[in-house]
Amino acid sequence: MNQGPSPSNGLPPRISLKAWAAYLGLCLVLALAITWDLTTSREKEMAAAQQRTHATSILVSEWLYAAFETSGALLRSMAGEIRPESLASEDNDPEAHARTNQWLDRHLQLLPHAHAIALFDREGVMTHTSRAARGVGHDISDQAHFQALRDDPSLERQVSQAFFSSEANGFLVAHAQALRDANGGFAGLLGVRLDLGFFDHWLERTELTRGSSLTILDHEGRLLARRPRDTVPDFDAQLGQPVEAGALRPLLHQATDTVHFSIVSPVDGVHRSYTAQLVRDLPFLVVVGEAKQTLMAAWWQKLWTLGIAWLTVAGLGLLVLRGYLSTVRYDTQLQHSHRSLKQANQALSEEITARKRTETDLRRSEEKYRFLVENSYDILYLFSPDGHIEFVSPSWKTLMGHDPQSVVGRHFSEFVHPEDLPICHQAFSHVMRQGHHAQDIEYRVRHQDGSWRWHNSSALPFRDETGQIVGFQGIARDITARKQAEDEIKTLAFFDPLTQLPNRRLLAQHLQEAVQHCHQGHHHGALLFIDLDNFKILNDTLGHDQGDLLLMQAARRISGCVHESDTVARLGGDEFVVMLRRLSHHPHEATQQAEIVADKILATLNHPYLLDGQEHHSTASVGITLFHRELMSADELMKRADLAMYQAKAAGRNTQRLFDPGMQASVTARAALEADLRRALAEGQFVLHYQALVDDDGTLTGAEALLRWQHPQRGLVPPGEFIALAEDTGLILPIGQWVLEAACAQLAEWARDPRLKHLKLAANVSARQFRHPEFVPGVLRALNTTGADPRRLKLEITESLLVEDVEDVISKMRQLRARGISFALDDFGTGYSSLSYLKQLPLDDVKIDQSFVRDVLTDPNDAAIARTIVALAGTLGLRVIAEGVETREHWEWLSRHGCHTHQGYYFGRPGPVVAMLESLPKRPAPMRRAHPSGPG
Repeated sequence: MNQGPSPSNGLPPRISLKAWAAYLGLCLVLALAITWDLTTSREKEMAAAQQRTHATSILVSEWLYAAFETSGALLRSMAGEIRPESLASEDNDPEAHARTNQWLDRHLQLLPHAHAIALFDREGVMTHTSRAARGVGHDISDQAHFQALRDDPSLERQVSQAFFSSEANGFLVAHAQALRDANGGFAGLLGVRLDLGFFDHWLERTELTRGSSLTILDHEGRLLARRPRDTVPDFDAQLGQPVEAGALRPLLHQATDTVHFSIVSPVDGVHRSYTAQLVRDLPFLVVVGEAKQTLMAAWWQKLWTLGIAWLTVAGLGLLVLRGYLSTVRYDTQLQHSHRSLKQANQALSEEITARKRTETDLRRSEEKYRFLVENSYDILYLFSPDGHIEFVSPSWKTLMGHDPQSVVGRHFSEFVHPEDLPICHQAFSHVMRQGHHAQDIEYRVRHQDGSWRWHNSSALPFRDETGQIVGFQGIARDITARKQAEDEIKTLAFFDPLTQLPNRRLLAQHLQEAVQHCHQGHHHGALLFIDLDNFKILNDTLGHDQGDLLLMQAARRISGCVHESDTVARLGGDEFVVMLRRLSHHPHEATQQAEIVADKILATLNHPYLLDGQEHHSTASVGITLFHRELMSADELMKRADLAMYQAKAAGRNTQRLFDPGMQASVTARAALEADLRRALAEGQFVLHYQALVDDDGTLTGAEALLRWQHPQRGLVPPGEFIALAEDTGLILPIGQWVLEAACAQLAEWARDPRLKHLKLAANVSARQFRHPEFVPGVLRALNTTGADPRRLKLEITESLLVEDVEDVISKMRQLRARGISFALDDFGTGYSSLSYLKQLPLDDVKIDQSFVRDVLTDPNDAAIARTIVALAGTLGLRVIAEGVETREHWEWLSRHGCHTHQGYYFGRPGPVVAMLESLPKRPAPMRRAHPSGPG
């Protein structure tokens, strides 16, 4: 009978390989866990040391700052008692000079560690000192602190860096207060010299741990003070000497306020972890260090402890493995043994003995394993196949808050966040069905206090004696701190800290992805560039804190206007960007969709904002650009939306504009025109042309001054091509002032000619120029400078001036009218015509716009409007001037209907004043007869 082959050693190779693999895997897992724990502990120790040294450096720097503020207050008080011009010299009045020195001596007692207090004149020569006559005549004009106070009138006090004093035979620090004469000019300085013991006083207030150091350096890296001193050989000789520390260069160059570094100290040779901190407004820095040997002592002890523990566990595991393999070997030998009964009984006896020995070893191993489980920081768990908890280690209490026994029998899903349950189910199902090891499963669990904690878990199948999977087991550790750090880093890198919206970097990523999707698909996307109107005014008037409140409210409102799939970002300041995804395939429909969203945003931003209990109103301007299959960079799309936004600004704000390619050309042309306009103002390229005003008899009664631009390349440029740009850029203010001055100069010239001195001259005034606070003083200044008669000056305003703040308009008109200046309302009937304001305004003339005069002979409506304006003006006591009189028929019709002052091409085109006077022909007066019923 064939009994089958038997292995030479009685142990199947497959079982031996699995056993060794399990043993080595356990050792590796424990080694990795110990390594991770040691790495984490070391990082925590270093971070804690960095926080301690940082806190100490800030504390000492604030002490130094407060100390110099105290000495500065004393110097400021002493300077207030000094009149530099009344100080007597030793030669002129020895007694007064001695009293001043005594006065300085008394104040010297108030400053511990002060070497001397002295007065210096404006040339830097010492005139008085608290140290009797020693040092009088000493010159400090070459010292940096003296030169800084002398050259900068806004600088009151200055602290010098350390310098060697032969008188004190050591290094000193000067704290100087500028002295000002009666006119506020520099008259010298009052200075106190402090020895380096001043810094030791502040260092002695701190308690240092063993091996720590506390050092004060100046901005040249010179050693001013240090604790401890006794560890540095020949310490006094090193005072005032530069310390070689390359890590301090960013601080010495003032590129940053704080530096953390770890080096071997160049002073005493001890390796430390340092924090260096600049002292606020002072030329010093504080360096605090903790010795690496002291800092890492506990970590090294932990390293040895865990290393010994790992070796112990590995040794115990090896014993268990040997026992297990021994048991298997004996079982195999027993099954394949066909010896005699005596041999069988003997083998059985040996097997029983071996089993007892193995059970003893296993029991001991189990006790040691239990010790490790009960003292592990991580959670060890065993779940049933359906996910019910069969065992958890005691660390469950520490990490979850529950008693371990109270959760046995409960399903693990009771503790897992609902959003993370699919991940856990998938991983554990993978373990149960395929028997694979699941690693680094990250999910959230609910703590007993209700908070959610992040766990990282690794699981493997749990098998019975037959190798069947009867559950799964694993280890879980708390990674909440790491997750919080990752979230914080992500937030800082990709989100605006004020509004929590995506920043420019994250927007660029989303925008590039959206462009790629549109390129691959058929739908459109849109970019909306939003800029809050006049936000700077709110910041300047209410403060940046209120501006921040408005920005946060605006961010919430904009976010409420779009879908979750869209992106709302803040670029900075008052600029926001909205990216819309998956718009229509058709360009027209996509444009409409984007404009609807833009209108919705404008409407919600128009609602009042509640800032510190007060309502504030704000509007916005929106630029829109679409993107489709054309691949464009994020920068190009942003530029297009930005251009469209500026077009919305130019359109009056509180509106939207869609980008078109012509905008780029328009912006380029506008920039070139603005540059030419500024050059024209600087080089005097503007000229005035004049158009005659005549009465019914054809007699010249005055003229209107019309601005022209004599461009060196383009020739004569009419105002219609540049006035709007001048209004937008603010150049209308200096241009308008030039027009007033030129018009007044022309009036003054006419006044010297008996034939022309009766003429009046009208000048146009823009609304922006009129509203400027300096408008009235500017008009009066032009009159006073030229000597022109204000009764001959007429200012023409338009109805657009009446849109806002009419009371201010009336007040300015009355101020100028009291000086004799008259006013005319230009282009009447084409703008904001209010009879109520017409009644209130102190006007003299009303000008009928040429659009009504042009067709007065053929259009009954224009004729009726012209007659109504003449009648209305007559009722209000106003004169009427007609513009655009181009034919004799116009002249006659207007004269018959009561308009007695005329202006137009019939009497001459605008031109230089000489040309106007020479070209005015003698024309017979129009016929006076009743007007017919028709318009002509």
